[in-house]
Amino acid sequence: MPDQAPSRRDEYAEMTRQEVIKAARKLYAVPGYAQTTVDKIAREARVSPATVYAQCGGKDGLLRTLMDIWTTSPTVGRIISDAAAAPTGRTKLEVLAAGYVAHAAEAGDIMRIVERAAPSSPAAQTFLDVADQRHIEALEMIVEGIAGNGDLAEGLSVEDAAKIIFFHFRNPQLVLAVETFGWGVERGTRWLVDRVAAAILKD
Repeated sequence: MPDQAPSRRDEYAEMTRQEVIKAARKLYAVPGYAQTTVDKIAREARVSPATVYAQCGGKDGLLRTLMDIWTTSPTVGRIISDAAAAPTGRTKLEVLAAGYVAHAAEAGDIMRIVERAAPSSPAAQTFLDVADQRHIEALEMIVEGIAGNGDLAEGLSVEDAAKIIFFHFRNPQLVLAVETFGWGVERGTRWLVDRVAAAILKD
């Protein structure tokens, strides 16, 4: 039996949900998660506060939704598959670096929202911990490919190599190299790739 098309009510509910998510994403960035109330989100999305709770679970539910958008983006899957197709450990890292830049352009605002909210919000810290774990698990898949090529440094575990990449390339570090230092994308990512390659690849 073919799947039924969504009803108009379902379509309207999804449109409303997306407007609420869009409003939360805007307000969590400026003025910030702590300063944003459900009432402010409702006004921005032009819905009732009850709708914000019912559709998205209030402030914490919206932050979790944004974290899921960040960590389950199709871009993440493309980075993993493109890195798997790269022929050497070095080229896998270069593909990964380009992927980090693309992912930051797509979801960097969400990354900053969750990172900035975490110190003062237990819920945000929980969501950041989930995001970090998903991040490391994705990196382990890429490092397994490097190990499969025979390019992983002797005595270095997949888990530790993934943590080294995570340490160097997580969003605050990428922003530091590319933006704060003023190195730009090409120089910043090349420097990071060089540091990671020296740490995890065979000589």
